[in-house]
Amino acid sequence: MERGLVLNWNDVGILYQRELRSALRDRTIVTNSVLLPIFLYPLLIWIVYSAVTFVSGQNEGLKSRIMLKDVPEAHVRLKQGFEKDRSIVLGSSLDPRDDIRQGLLDALVEFLPPKSNLGIDDNFSVRMTFDESRDSSDRARSRIAEKITNYREDFLERRAVQSGISREQFQNFWIDDQNLSSNQQISAFTIMLPIFFIIMLAVGAMHPAIDSTAGERENSTWETIMTAATSRTSILVAKYLYVATMSFIAAFLNLFAMMVSMGTVLAPFFQTGRGNSSLRIPLESAPLVLVGAALLALFISAGMMILASFARNYKEGQSMVGPFYIALVLPILFLQTPDFAFTPRLALIPVANVVMMIREAVQGVYHWRSIGVTLAVECVSIIVAVRIAVLIIQHEDFAIGTYNGSFGKFAKEWLLGK
Repeated sequence: MERGLVLNWNDVGILYQRELRSALRDRTIVTNSVLLPIFLYPLLIWIVYSAVTFVSGQNEGLKSRIMLKDVPEAHVRLKQGFEKDRSIVLGSSLDPRDDIRQGLLDALVEFLPPKSNLGIDDNFSVRMTFDESRDSSDRARSRIAEKITNYREDFLERRAVQSGISREQFQNFWIDDQNLSSNQQISAFTIMLPIFFIIMLAVGAMHPAIDSTAGERENSTWETIMTAATSRTSILVAKYLYVATMSFIAAFLNLFAMMVSMGTVLAPFFQTGRGNSSLRIPLESAPLVLVGAALLALFISAGMMILASFARNYKEGQSMVGPFYIALVLPILFLQTPDFAFTPRLALIPVANVVMMIREAVQGVYHWRSIGVTLAVECVSIIVAVRIAVLIIQHEDFAIGTYNGSFGKFAKEWLLGK
């Protein structure tokens, strides 16, 4: 066997430790693979939460300017309810519709004769006039509808009591609902997790992949390490495992930061009224999530290293890896629908299959056939990517840094024999 193809795991371990030590001394890698995953989303979530709270508080503090017209005498209590509401200011206008269009009035409430021919005492109908294109007017409509609906329910219950009808008799029938989904299934956290996971795996791998290939060329250390007293395959595997490790670390630091920050800051937004939504990964699904994350880290690292290895400097490496990064994220955006099924056919698509597997596992759902297909497809994809990298690094002009061109050009010239 050729020396370049021999894999020495002892040499791999030594080179792997060297790469990790070098990474911890690199400010760019530490920032993007360690600090960014820890602080990025907590900071963004805090900013978004503060902005939403501020806007919500401003909207709640705005008063609705409303005009009541022809309120029935039998329903004075309804008018009193409007008058006591601090979020509503009652006014009058000679031309209320024109004032609504000009923004001088938010809504007009007209009390009209009932549309039904039934002989119900003190019955009436309501017509609301508002401008939906203005938030203040639409907010006024919501407040009016809520107040009239509550008054109607209270009015009917009082009439029922006066007629000797108990509340149970007046209700007539009851509706009880039972939610079979777990807290994990109803949490928005499970919808957001896969896309954030992919992003941070890619971000964690990008800079180490570029630094260990294009960065070595730029610093003129690529040729030196390629002449080390070990095989090129051992060098490649050590670099590859180092990049995958940094990708894995970045993803899980980010996941931990998300769970902590979202659990403390955004949990009230995810409550459903049937209990708090869970912002955590179930313990029983953790092994599957770990396996999926490891496979994604290995695949993404292999792809980025292959592309970045053709760059002559760090900046060129970023431009070569950028399209791969976008190609990873964009398809996943279309999978962020709760009703999207994890089928064996979808399990044949690399990256997307692992994303769906992780999302289902977090929800406590396990489609074992699709999971088996996913693991097999991802392993094959990783093996193919690593094999391509090994074939590339065996060529002398590439190993000594004299090759100029992209991966596409290299594939045509060497792999396809063109």
